[in-house]
Amino acid sequence: MNINSVLTAISGGDALKQAVGIQLLSKVSDMQAASSSTLVQDFAKSQQLVTASATPHLGGNLDIRI
Repeated sequence: MNINSVLTAISGGDALKQAVGIQLLSKVSDMQAASSSTLVQDFAKSQQLVTASATPHLGGNLDIRI
């Protein structure tokens, strides 16, 4: 959804356009909240699938020879 047109409608002088713009802005906010909630839930599910390494000491030190 184009947020610029919503903000333009809110700042305009017409009361009907302002009311519609505010409703659209509210819907955009709700959609963003739902999207971020889904993103966090999917991340939490994927983190449950991650298992600890069998050798946790590997990768703790780097030996570089030039």
